[in-house]
Amino acid sequence: MVTSSVPVKVELLERTDAYVVATWRRLMLLVWRGQATVAGVERSRAFFQVWAAREPGGAAFLIVLPPYGTRPPDEKTRAAMQRAASAPGGYLKGMATLIESEGFIAASVRAVMMRLQARGTQAPAPNIFRTPAEVATWAAALLQDREVTPEKLAEAIRVAREG
Repeated sequence: MVTSSVPVKVELLERTDAYVVATWRRLMLLVWRGQATVAGVERSRAFFQVWAAREPGGAAFLIVLPPYGTRPPDEKTRAAMQRAASAPGGYLKGMATLIESEGFIAASVRAVMMRLQARGTQAPAPNIFRTPAEVATWAAALLQDREVTPEKLAEAIRVAREG
């Protein structure tokens, strides 16, 4: 299913009550609608492997947490995240997490995500961001894509969230 929104074209690969997996340019978006789940991690990993292998020059993976009510993942979900980060494949250019919420719980989630991403033996360095603008700057440089701008990335995330 393809959803077009001026000026971005987002492809929704899977949509559930818990998450949305979508692609925009050479970014795969795992947009959580609530608490992270093992199924969402495993499904997004499977989608990424197939999709990114077809992307010339590789692709990046962006995890987007809800802007409210963010909590650390449970132990089973952490284990699934660790497995995903440990075997990313040669086409993974980078991985990032967008955590827009603030406060003590959000800081705890950031710390957990840093540890999980850092444990991947082959994974690129972890990147934890607070705004779509920060993510866009990182992704545009990483993917050498001037079309990845803060406004367009924010719109792609919005389209995926509403997907």
